[in-house]
Amino acid sequence: MSIHFITVLGTSLYTNCVYEMEGTDFAYNTPYVQMATLKYIESAYGPCDRITVFVTEKSEKQNWLTRDYTDKEKQILKERHGETEEGGKKTGLEDMLKAEFPDAEIKNVRIREGQNKEEIDEIFESMYDAMGPDETIYFDFTHGLRNIPMQALTVIHYGKVVKNIRMGGMYYGAFELGKIGGDGLRHVNILDMSACGAILDWTNAAESFIKGGSSSQIGKLYRERVRPGREEKYSTKTLDRLCDLTNCLNTSRGKAGGSEKGSIQKAYEYFKSNYNEMRKGEKQISEIPLLRLFDKIEEDVKIFDRKCYVIKGDRKVYLENTATGMAAVQWAIRKSLTQQGFTALEETIKTYICEACGIPADEELFRDTIVGSTVKFMGTRYNSARKSQKKTDQNQGLLPDADSLKEGRRQELERDSQFMGLKEQEREFYLQKVEELIDNLPVELVNLTSDVARYRNSLNHFGFQKEETKYTKLQDKLKELYEKTEMLMKIEQVVWEDSCLAAGNPCDR
Repeated sequence: MSIHFITVLGTSLYTNCVYEMEGTDFAYNTPYVQMATLKYIESAYGPCDRITVFVTEKSEKQNWLTRDYTDKEKQILKERHGETEEGGKKTGLEDMLKAEFPDAEIKNVRIREGQNKEEIDEIFESMYDAMGPDETIYFDFTHGLRNIPMQALTVIHYGKVVKNIRMGGMYYGAFELGKIGGDGLRHVNILDMSACGAILDWTNAAESFIKGGSSSQIGKLYRERVRPGREEKYSTKTLDRLCDLTNCLNTSRGKAGGSEKGSIQKAYEYFKSNYNEMRKGEKQISEIPLLRLFDKIEEDVKIFDRKCYVIKGDRKVYLENTATGMAAVQWAIRKSLTQQGFTALEETIKTYICEACGIPADEELFRDTIVGSTVKFMGTRYNSARKSQKKTDQNQGLLPDADSLKEGRRQELERDSQFMGLKEQEREFYLQKVEELIDNLPVELVNLTSDVARYRNSLNHFGFQKEETKYTKLQDKLKELYEKTEMLMKIEQVVWEDSCLAAGNPCDR
């Protein structure tokens, strides 16, 4: 990226100062802070390709062009123990820049003074137009009016998005805080204000995570901004595990166990562990206050701390995968990730039935053939019965009895080549589980599963159904069906530990 130095020129009478870059041994004697800042940038980052100076009509006459000193200025110089140049000429910034930086493209741009909104808008547009695509911008706003620093910071962040620019640095020469040294000259610090822009970047990245669930922006910033050798052990690991968590969520890795790249819960556990270590032993992540942002992120992902169980006999049976799945749905609702949410909800209901009934949730035959297909079969039969009753005006409460459902499901399985390929003893065991499901599954849960599957299909088929389903309806339905699932689990005596469910609406926590 080419280096572009941008600055603003004021109207005051500038006299020689020794400008020193804070935190370095750099020092440069000049009447113009811009010259000192440019010399520092050249020594630290390389020569500038372009130099743009914003001037008002008055500052152009006063300090951009070489001119004669006025009598009043000569008097001021004597009072400051300075001397005018030979012939009484005041060298303008233009001539100084051309002499010291002959290879740079130097341009002055006339701007208004910013006395009203119209003029402020014009200044913004002038700054934006001056920036080229893919440039690294260094901005010195020492001589600008008070609105300039805010506008410079704003337009640079705007340019990052629209023109793919990069902020190299922002500088301010604190003339009013300067002190006279032993050499009789005023020594002035140049303050590097780049951290202000960096804090905005980190804040935007954290907001992107909290509102949209994406860790890519904060991960990219960490790699770009934290200097090599300054990474703290646990802060780096914390960020890596946060990226693992969001990527597992985005790819629906809901199964417990395994690695942090293949399990939402495992990634969260590793994130939490490293976050806790980071908070205990590290004072900072980089040069800017990031720990507060990480605290906000940690608060946002606490939903994955939730645990739930049912009582079986005299012991608690924890529904580990169910808890992770419900948290993943809640996460998707908060972040408006509707398709991801419906996928998680449909699979989590299936997981819940497995875990609550003591059926292995991670074995395909149990999960899909015994549980998934059985629930789908029941839902289809219930729906057909309701349609028939509606056509004949019969009692809407009459649904297929358990015996007819068991027989129908048995016949369906006997047509399944995979099932029939099992040993007879295994087939009987699975049929027994099917019968237990049919006896114990609430009608409401079966109907809920059918509703979730229908809306998930609408998403998976890219909206190509006969009847249009608006995205607003899909978003509302996800929240509604999630809350119904939560209610049915509560009716079935599912107990939540340390859960935000007890605090009211879980989606608005």
